[in-house]
Amino acid sequence: MCVVKLYAVWVKIDVSLPWIELEGTYQTKGKARKAAEDFLKTVKVKIVKVGVKQPLKAVATIKR
Repeated sequence: MCVVKLYAVWVKIDVSLPWIELEGTYQTKGKARKAAEDFLKTVKVKIVKVGVKQPLKAVATIKR
């Protein structure tokens, strides 16, 4: 019986966001690391301006 290990790549952008699994599996840690590095080189970031002229209203509240 042959056991094959496959590695997946997970990334976390910010503490407030969940971990994201990238597509694909890799046979070695080195290939998985290379795929993660290649992915990070292609990430596009867009910074947007959020103008708040009036106070925001809560959509839902929770009471304990």
